[in-house]
Order: sequence, then C-alpha cells, then structure tokens
Amino acid sequence: MEVYRILKEPYWHDPLSVVGAEIAGGRWNPPGLGILYTASSPALALLETLVHFPKIPYAQLPALRLFTLQIPDGEVRWIYPELLPDEWAYPTALPLTQTIFAEWLQSLLDLGIGVPSAVMDISYNVLLHPKHGLYQDITILGSQDLMLDQRLWNDPTH
Repeated sequence: MEVYRILKEPYWHDPLSVVGAEIAGGRWNPPGLGILYTASSPALALLETLVHFPKIPYAQLPALRLFTLQIPDGEVRWIYPELLPDEWAYPTALPLTQTIFAEWLQSLLDLGIGVPSAVMDISYNVLLHPKHGLYQDITILGSQDLMLDQRLWNDPTH
C-alpha cells in the first residue's frame, strides 16, 4: 500500500522519523510516544500540512517535499468515524483522542491504523507504529519537491 507524507525543509532528511510527533504529540498520540503520520493520498497530505501552517506571507512558506512510502499490504486496521466518539474531530478533543489508541501505542499488534482525517473525514490518514517489527520494511519509493499554488494560500499581507 502506498501512503504519503509531506515534510518541510530541513526535516526531509529522514522521512520515517517520528521525533516531531514524539516531542509535540498529535491528534492520536500524546507527547512522549511518537508515531508516523501519513495520508492515503498526496492531496490529503497537502491538506494536513496546510492546516498546521502559521498565517505568514506566501513568500515565507518553507520548501515542501512529498514522500511516497510503500508499507506492507494488509497491515493497516481501519477505524471508521462511527467507531469514534462524536467529538473526535474537534480541536478541543485532543486529550480524548490522544488516549483512544493507548493500547495500540503500547502494543505491537498492528503496523498501522487508518483513521479519518479531521480536515476531511471521508479521507484517511494512516498512523504507523515505529516499534512494530514491520516498520523497517517501509520503503521510500520516491520524493518530489512541491510548489504550493499561491491561490491556496491566504496571504495576510494582501
């Protein structure tokens, strides 16, 4: 299965690193437990990246690179929105969502869990467990620099 990840320069030297998620935590993991956040499509990877950018002028946006990763087939457990608490997508739900997969974070049962995107819940992010035995089998199929179309950016200087 192919999944996608966008990284900002200078962080693209190690596209399988979970250091950022380990330090800051994320929607599905508390600080101290790193996971690799990927998306099921390049477009969703871009949306997930843009939603976290600060409101800065377009010219100040960092350089971006899209990575295509190959993960072993059949190693992702899919979680559908109806299986999650109603408030899972709200920003205020972070403490709750960081504990939903606590058992998965502590175990090595699944390499990945597919979860709906809070940005577009009909699309899925794939969370990858760096301590799972198959994590080392993830292959970087390629990468390419991305140019963000300026029409997608609400430049506060204009």
